[in-house]
Amino acid sequence: MRKNIFLFLFLFFCVNISIQSQQKSARLRPTWLTASLPTPKSFSYIFLDASGMGKTLEEARQHSFVNLSSRLEYEHGLRVNSVIKVESDATIESLATTNNGTFEERIHETFQMECTENGKEINMTTRVIDEYWERDGQGYVCYVLYTVSDNNYTGGSYDDDITLTTSYGAKGFFYSLIPGVGQLYKGSKLKGGLILGGSAACAGMIVVAENQRSSYIKKMREKPNYKEFYNDKAGNWENIRNGFIGAATVLYVYNLIDAAVAPGRRRVIVKKKQYVDFSMVPMWDTDHVGMALVMNF
Repeated sequence: MRKNIFLFLFLFFCVNISIQSQQKSARLRPTWLTASLPTPKSFSYIFLDASGMGKTLEEARQHSFVNLSSRLEYEHGLRVNSVIKVESDATIESLATTNNGTFEERIHETFQMECTENGKEINMTTRVIDEYWERDGQGYVCYVLYTVSDNNYTGGSYDDDITLTTSYGAKGFFYSLIPGVGQLYKGSKLKGGLILGGSAACAGMIVVAENQRSSYIKKMREKPNYKEFYNDKAGNWENIRNGFIGAATVLYVYNLIDAAVAPGRRRVIVKKKQYVDFSMVPMWDTDHVGMALVMNF
């Protein structure tokens, strides 16, 4: 029985590792792809997502942008006349945005789009915020999250601070006090289901083993002539019970640690920028005349 317990735990960790080794840009799909798009804090831009397929990753990205242009034309009444790539900004994201514990380079591309809306020429700025891709035998499928801003508004999508993170803070740990719930909250549905199911199975076997042990102890008292036989049976079920208690303990500790430190689905955090403005204003009283430094925020 102990061999079965260790086999169960071994299979659980093997499944977890195999999930992470599939050919995809991240272990989990980001929340903007599985749930809903982020909500802007400013009114000068919108979030849009688009997908594309291609034999190479770059081809899939290009098709994604073409599909974005089509969405702008059909859903927002814009006619895209031309697109100019205005900048490619390579930055190093913080550790919280990575999925393997190391720093990761991300390329933020910004495009200038010349469009026509109801006969009026307008300029739009499109920025790549995040992307997720998967690869199979046919090629790549790339999903991209964009911001699209009207250049008539100063700042565009830079009116907000837009960051990516896989961290969920202390909530993941507190949710994991119930085994598996922390993983479900962070988007690891399969892992959370395995932990929850494994914990339930261990708890069920503990109850069954304890009932069997108690039953044999009762029989041992009722039939003293078979005391040695029933005592052996009770001892075997006690060992089984203790084995599942050990397995449940290991699984619960793993559940807590994983919920606290493992990254969840990548999510987009949008915050309104805080601007600090300094100005000089005249100041006077009965004895002094001068200038005062005023800070507005």
